[in-house]
Amino acid sequence: MSKPSFSGHWQPNFDRSRLEIPRPTSSDFVIEHDEPSFRLTRTLVFGEHSSTISFELTTDGAEHEQDFEGRHARMRLQWDGAALLAHMSVRAGEEEGINEVRYSLEDAGRTLVARERFQSEKLNYDNLWVFERVL
Repeated sequence: MSKPSFSGHWQPNFDRSRLEIPRPTSSDFVIEHDEPSFRLTRTLVFGEHSSTISFELTTDGAEHEQDFEGRHARMRLQWDGAALLAHMSVRAGEEEGINEVRYSLEDAGRTLVARERFQSEKLNYDNLWVFERVL
């Protein structure tokens, strides 16, 4: 089975998404996927506040570490059929959480679906992000 490319510029469709976190004012995702390299840059805007993070992983399940926005993350990404599964252990100070995201493509690659589950001692949420390709 050939692996799909997740490369693209993606904008959220908030009408189709189901978020348990406050809805961002706007959001922007850019993925550069040249197997096995996967680079994601995401920006979330909440009113006047904007947050951008970027990380690069490989799709072979190897663990990568990165610091961003006062957090330390251990991350890995691997294939599950035509979907990509991301597992991230994120530490901020004394708090640690686990973020798991399943990325899949629908509508002949025009729609990116990200099923996200975050769990920590203080915060738990499940999000369904639906994005449409703009580039």
